[in-house]
Amino acid sequence: MKKIALLLLLMFASQMGWAQHTIESIRKAYADVKESISMMSDDFPSEGIPAEYYHLRVAQNLRATGPHTEDIRMYFNEVEQNEDEDWNPYPYHWLRLATAKYNFAAREFYEEYLFDDKGQVMFIYAVTPEVGDDMIPYELRMWFDGKRLLRFTAKKAEVTEFSGTTIPELYSSETDRLKERAQHLLKMFEGIDKNKYI
Repeated sequence: MKKIALLLLLMFASQMGWAQHTIESIRKAYADVKESISMMSDDFPSEGIPAEYYHLRVAQNLRATGPHTEDIRMYFNEVEQNEDEDWNPYPYHWLRLATAKYNFAAREFYEEYLFDDKGQVMFIYAVTPEVGDDMIPYELRMWFDGKRLLRFTAKKAEVTEFSGTTIPELYSSETDRLKERAQHLLKMFEGIDKNKYI
């Protein structure tokens, strides 16, 4: 009976992608992609490896807040292909890491979104003044296994204000916005990747 229960549990776990990501595996994936980015150079081949990313720069004048600039970078990996079937020398890509730096008036924002090869966000890091009423930037971090939140941390002035497996109401509006933005960036990336030249 125990063997049957264990077998059923393993079958269920494999179908659900159980324990796909851990905080440690996400940290390793994040460190790996950051290391790869640090080696990219516009001076290749004299330095580093070839730079591979999409870069969107927005410059506009917004009502009530004035000049607004936004820089989004999207770092990617190639979608693996089966060389026996319809091999494409210009394959599609999947979004690995998106970074965004922007302002609204004097308020500065910075965000990073780490994705897995299934298009699920694994990690979000943000520096944002949009928590509470004091306009002091907070550092927010969220680790995910699929849609399940593994951990959330909030720091203000380098002091940890909260760390746990839930998101307190004080942070929920901003964390909801960040999760939604991750999906918007993913859709933007897919649109660029499918419509780029080549």
